[in-house]
Amino acid sequence: MTKHPKSLRRRTSGRDGYGRALLLTAAVAAALLLGVACLYSHWRQQRLSLLESGSGLTLLPQGVMEYADRGDGPVVLVIHGSPGGYDQGLVYGEELKRRGFRIIAISRPGYLRTPLLTGVTMEEQADAIDSLLSTLGITSCAVLGIAEGAPSALQLAMRHPERVTTLALLSPTSMSLGSPPIASLGYQLFHDLTGDLGCWYLSLWLKANPISLYEQVISFGSTLKPSRAQALARDAFADLRQSGFLSGLITSITPLSTREAGIINDNAQLKDLQWTSQMAIAAPLLILTGEEEKKTLYEGSRKLVSFVPGASLVVIPLNGHLTPIGREFGPTWDRIADFLKKPLLLRPSHPSSR
Repeated sequence: MTKHPKSLRRRTSGRDGYGRALLLTAAVAAALLLGVACLYSHWRQQRLSLLESGSGLTLLPQGVMEYADRGDGPVVLVIHGSPGGYDQGLVYGEELKRRGFRIIAISRPGYLRTPLLTGVTMEEQADAIDSLLSTLGITSCAVLGIAEGAPSALQLAMRHPERVTTLALLSPTSMSLGSPPIASLGYQLFHDLTGDLGCWYLSLWLKANPISLYEQVISFGSTLKPSRAQALARDAFADLRQSGFLSGLITSITPLSTREAGIINDNAQLKDLQWTSQMAIAAPLLILTGEEEKKTLYEGSRKLVSFVPGASLVVIPLNGHLTPIGREFGPTWDRIADFLKKPLLLRPSHPSSR
């Protein structure tokens, strides 16, 4: 009987031990990946269920449209930006609801449960919104348009002037974005987050370190100095309403997959956005923009005001594209509410007006 040398037995034993360790490591890694996948899947399903339960669907001549209806009082239609959906409209509408308004927040075509075919162009979107208001029995109302939602709001005011009593635009996209493939801020964010997995990471970041995420969001689309963005983020975190506003906005872009069609369509539609001088808008118009918005966005707001006779421009000091934040939060929402309720009494006496 042949005996194996001790050195051979040690080498065999070593290989067996290494193999067991490798298998154990692989098993642990697989278990961790499975756990992460389960957590991600649970988060996504929870978000989708929450979004579906928070809105209604109605069939219009143009197609299906999703909307949410909150509060009592004079109606304000909120038209969200990109990325967004009715949930983003509710975030912006919350401060108006606190001030005695009823909020109708829609999902524009391509966002959440409103199919893109309901309205590809901004004109088609305006017509679909008009049909929604008819279905809800709303003959006329105030309108708040946010960022990329502003062109649809302007088209609604021009194509259906009887519907719009007053029109406020917050950080509007009001100029052609040109030819870059990633032109709109919404599409840039969509590209950077790399889908729903990136959104999940964003939700974890929001829980772990909200101030640092607030700082990143506040800086987006702005020329704010880092020190100013940090100060605004700290101010927002210390104020329950502002922290709720920012956290709500961050959450309202998730998950991205249900907003993808709308984001890509907005990017395409806004590349050749053209307005002519002396726009036919009968409703009183108020445009609000941050002092530290990117130059093109800021100049677009000023140009738009010059196109609409009687329009007013409010420049929010020490704020960027995401407005209002910081000390201007409450006063700005008061200003918007006063305009939407009594637009003809509005005077440029606010210290941040120009």
